[in-house]
Amino acid sequence: MVNKRRRTWRQALSLNDFRAQLAHLDALPQLAILGLISGLSTGLIMMLFMWALNLLAHQLFSTDPENYESLPLHIRALAPVIGCLLLAAVIRLSKQAWRPQGLGHVIERFTFYQGYLPWQNTLHQFFSALVALASGLSAGREGPAVHLGAGVSSYLGQLFKLPNNSIRLLVGCGTAAAIGASFNTPIAGVIFAMEVIMAEYTLVGFTPIIIASVSATAVSQWFLGSDSLFALTPSKLFTLAELPWVTASGIIIGIFASVFMTIAAQLHSKHHWLLELRFLLAGALTALAAWLLPTLLGTGYDLVNLSSSGEFSLLFLLLLAIGKLVLTATTMGLGVPIGIIGPLLVIGALLGTALGQIGGYLVDIPVSHISVYTMIGMAAMMAGSLQAPLAALMALLELTNNSHIILPGMLAVISATLSCRYLIGQPSLFHYIARVKGVSLEHTPLSQLLSRTGVGAAMSRSFVTTENVLTYDAVRILLTHKPDWILMLDEEKAPRFLMATAELANYFYLIEQQSDTKAPSEQLSLKLSNIPADQRFSVQEIPLQATLDQALKQITQTQAEALFVIQSNRKIQGILTRSMIEQYYR
Repeated sequence: MVNKRRRTWRQALSLNDFRAQLAHLDALPQLAILGLISGLSTGLIMMLFMWALNLLAHQLFSTDPENYESLPLHIRALAPVIGCLLLAAVIRLSKQAWRPQGLGHVIERFTFYQGYLPWQNTLHQFFSALVALASGLSAGREGPAVHLGAGVSSYLGQLFKLPNNSIRLLVGCGTAAAIGASFNTPIAGVIFAMEVIMAEYTLVGFTPIIIASVSATAVSQWFLGSDSLFALTPSKLFTLAELPWVTASGIIIGIFASVFMTIAAQLHSKHHWLLELRFLLAGALTALAAWLLPTLLGTGYDLVNLSSSGEFSLLFLLLLAIGKLVLTATTMGLGVPIGIIGPLLVIGALLGTALGQIGGYLVDIPVSHISVYTMIGMAAMMAGSLQAPLAALMALLELTNNSHIILPGMLAVISATLSCRYLIGQPSLFHYIARVKGVSLEHTPLSQLLSRTGVGAAMSRSFVTTENVLTYDAVRILLTHKPDWILMLDEEKAPRFLMATAELANYFYLIEQQSDTKAPSEQLSLKLSNIPADQRFSVQEIPLQATLDQALKQITQTQAEALFVIQSNRKIQGILTRSMIEQYYR
């Protein structure tokens, strides 16, 4: 009895059983474990990245990565040029397949490759982001962080040969964990992953992604503390009479977001230019900014605090906002591997502050503190550019720790999203770039549903494999096991076709009734391929890791009538037909 219990526990804890359970939609305990592993791994990788970035900046310039304006002119002008040329050299020496990086790469791999992110690209992203950020480019660390988190999580799934539906979810977990750890915003991380990467909200998805975001943020707070990125005055809207101007501000910021996307996307179409030339142009433009307006270097988080305190004039705010917008969009569009979420928040904060000042000039009554417009500007710019209104709103709430900002924030976020999407007619930044490349990142509802489930959840395990020629005795033995399906093997033991067992049973019954031979049954035989059958299907193989969406696409595109599911050791695990897939989602 004790041995039997031990075997039961061993089976429940085995990796094969774990994989099989993950194929189902309701595998919440198993998915929660994956979320925790993803969150802790991403949190640790983010701490390593931050440590390496600070070490590199201090070793090279004896300063932190957000204080480049304090450096001598020749250093801050040369650093971005040298950094861009170094990046160009590294990319030139890398294989073509290893070059794609960043948030856009994660979205494409999630959409077209079931979340399989090559570890080489992830490693490349780690060092490329270090060089880009340490050299003072107008860039953020959050985009690279998403790639690192999603890449590490995806690699863990690939390493343990988990089902593809689980690997897709691990990418979402890594994304949420990276955003949560970078901004100290666990809720925004969850919403960002589901709104930008996965493009869906599900209960099954929420649980592991929440665990991942919380655990990564806890790791970040353990090492770096829980201080917010911004020290903004906890203000609230002075009067509801300002709501029309808040709406107008959101629309204007949405238009600026569309300008940002247009610059980046149009320059992205120039990637046929020489790589070194494109990167040199980005470095030279940054060097020009280092000479004329050095505060534009780096991510620029210090500009948010300074602008919200009212230290900048309206003209200087607009100059900073437009300069930061052009510099960041150009650098990204020319192909330099940078993150843009941080700079988008800074651009939005500068524009919001400027619009707040303009609003104050237009009326002669008391209005809200300027920091209110700084805060809603950040959220509006992020929402308009990424078409992620809820993620932007949650980021606003967590970054400011100010619940009073929710009402005007919601209005500004929706105004920016709608103006960018419908007034200008542009999708999110990464969908726009994909469209310029001739690629669509859109999902159908059915594809999303089937992508959440592995083939193991819908396949039939009631089958037998057999050769084409069977004796009558072999047929009787086969039928006593009552399988649903018979998979016929050819001379080389490769599956040739599939038929329903009922077809064999009916045919065998008829020939036994009609037979008048007295020969022994062990001498009589029949060929399965000669049996007239309505349900005889041509077959193709599909790995056990595949999702139902992959299975349906394979059946549709290859005209296969059925699939046999194989494990990594080539052992056949089950049978899958179109009707099984349709029955599953209906």
